Amino acid sequence: MDKEQARFILRSFRPDGADAADQDFAEALKLALENRELGEWLAHERAFDAAFAHALGSIDLPGHLREDILACLAVERGDFPQAEDSADAAWIGALASIQPPANLRADVLAAMDRTLVQTPVAKGKISIFRRAAIPLAAAAGIALAFLITRPANPTATAQTSRIPIDVVQAGFIRTFESPTFDLEEKNPEHLTLIQHLKDKALPSPSCLPPGLGNVAGLGCRELLIDGKRGSLICFNRGDEGLVHMVIFRREDLEGTFPDMTHPEFARNGEWSSARWQHGDNVFLLMENAKTEKLAALFSQG
Repeated sequence: MDKEQARFILRSFRPDGADAADQDFAEALKLALENRELGEWLAHERAFDAAFAHALGSIDLPGHLREDILACLAVERGDFPQAEDSADAAWIGALASIQPPANLRADVLAAMDRTLVQTPVAKGKISIFRRAAIPLAAAAGIALAFLITRPANPTATAQTSRIPIDVVQAGFIRTFESPTFDLEEKNPEHLTLIQHLKDKALPSPSCLPPGLGNVAGLGCRELLIDGKRGSLICFNRGDEGLVHMVIFRREDLEGTFPDMTHPEFARNGEWSSARWQHGDNVFLLMENAKTEKLAALFSQG
């Protein structure tokens, strides 16, 4: 092993000494002890890593920093996935609405640990290079499993059980906040948007809250949440922002709902919502604003 190979290996040496017994690290550390230049480099490297880790640990990061960075990078590269047809659009919306189980990461790591314990290694320890490949192989296997089990038709995953309105609300928020969000039909005319939904055999409104009657439409699209097909109509209130109407069939949702004259209001983070039932459909009106501002839409003439 020469100095450059030793540098390459020692760059990933963990500060807690957990790698000291590894054959590759042991050889590199021995060379660092024997070579003054390499030893000074290692001491400087570890001091820098410790200072950098301490500096990072003292920073209070925003909750959505990761998503914001990825979205900005995608915008600069222009690599948003584009739906080429309605099937692509359905899959993009469905994937955006998926909420992984809270313990998924821990379960996957636990399964990997059990596999490593139960599978003997034929020749000594796993080298640093093979060890680095294990998480990549596991990730590839999980991705392949999703692809293999994906049904040919997105609607084939439809469940017979009903889903809570809170699941619909969370699914809409994830879909709307996704970098890939888009509308299928864009038009200010309400009737044009409603007809688009009817043509796709999706639930559509027969009447609107009084305050939306003169508000221009922005667009509409299908929402696929937990296998249930619903609709989304977006309204543009100009300087006051956007209002989103989510519509699902009554038979697909749990619970009971009031009529439009007495909607049920709720708050979820920065989002306000109003819920009601009309005919065979359940409506969820969403706005990123205070509840009082949303409630005014039901009292205007």
